[in-house]
Amino acid sequence: MVQSSFPVQQLAHPPLDASAYSRTHAARSSTSTAPSRSRAARESSRIQRLDWLLFALFVMGTAALLWRGWQFYTLTLGERVDHPDFRVLGPSTRLGRAYGVAGFCMIGTNLAYLVRRKLARISLGSLRAWLDIHTFTGLFGGLLVIFHSAFQVRTTIAVITIASLFVAILTGIIGRSLQALTPRPDRARLARHLALLDHIVPSLGQMLEQRLALVPRAPAPERPSLLGVTLALPGYVRELRARRGAFDQTLQEYAGQFGGELRLARWRISDCRGIYAAEVRATAAEALLRSWRGVHRLSALSMVLLVVMHIVVAWYYGFAWAASH
Repeated sequence: MVQSSFPVQQLAHPPLDASAYSRTHAARSSTSTAPSRSRAARESSRIQRLDWLLFALFVMGTAALLWRGWQFYTLTLGERVDHPDFRVLGPSTRLGRAYGVAGFCMIGTNLAYLVRRKLARISLGSLRAWLDIHTFTGLFGGLLVIFHSAFQVRTTIAVITIASLFVAILTGIIGRSLQALTPRPDRARLARHLALLDHIVPSLGQMLEQRLALVPRAPAPERPSLLGVTLALPGYVRELRARRGAFDQTLQEYAGQFGGELRLARWRISDCRGIYAAEVRATAAEALLRSWRGVHRLSALSMVLLVVMHIVVAWYYGFAWAASH
């Protein structure tokens, strides 16, 4: 039986047929949300086409680079001297330098995404599209830098530069994976479920919303750093458990009188439970992602500085030294 603190018997909303209400509510909501869904569908379609285009360019570009120098790159350093491409694909050759310049330009273009994030309120294209281009230019620019080195790293500055490049790419891949795994709770779907539950079981949706709103939120990290977010994770775990406990307790209080109705709406109840849990996971994941962006940004800027240093050293000990002697 429902406890006295929740006077569901006195509510004026009798249970309705779930299928009839679902059809009525769907007809009303589809009229108001159709334009926004259509825009979202078109945007998603454009992003998907862009993703496939960038993927095709990456695959074809990688295949072309390997086809041009496969025989040369698979040789040992001693065997390369007698190969016809020794004076074509080496780091100091015209084509080798072209690889390096193109890679550096793509990496420089890659940093434009940081500026775009700062100007998020200005209409300069979808942030998702910018992120996809950011990923492509980072990966392919790094690949060009590796081909520029001809897969041979013989100086200290070159070793440090390549290492920083791999760190920047790795942190970027991890960050992109975190973003892809971040839950995106559908509050609109949750609201539709709660409204329907109010008609199937009097005031159940309202009671769930009120109970879950009273669950204490996990405190935000004191510092927006990876360490700060890590230390705040137990708070998110406690909030998640408290939400599940409040949700299940509310259902138990209604189960005695409305067991049949709850079984009728069990999949909607399960979806509501998942969305409430996803809200906590999304908050924690967003905090982690923000801190990880700082790690990736630091590694990327460090890599750019090392690449510039590598260019200066190569120019000084290559062209300038050769000209003076």
